[in-house]
Amino acid sequence: MSSAIPPVAFGRPVCPKCKAEMMLTSIEPARPGVDLHTFECAVCNHVATALAAYEDPMKSKALGRWLQGDLHSPT
Repeated sequence: MSSAIPPVAFGRPVCPKCKAEMMLTSIEPARPGVDLHTFECAVCNHVATALAAYEDPMKSKALGRWLQGDLHSPT
């Protein structure tokens, strides 16, 4: 398993055995702020896992700035 990946979009990994592009088959919570992603190769059936860090969108700094922006009640 690799270390946590920063919360950015990333492409599908390449299979270390046959070099084909792998498919994301599951996402499971590992611990708060980190998910376990499981990838499978459709060519050779190799399975790989990676930890992916994420930020809770309801606790992000960007949410606070967004809420203080141009949001107004509909009345």
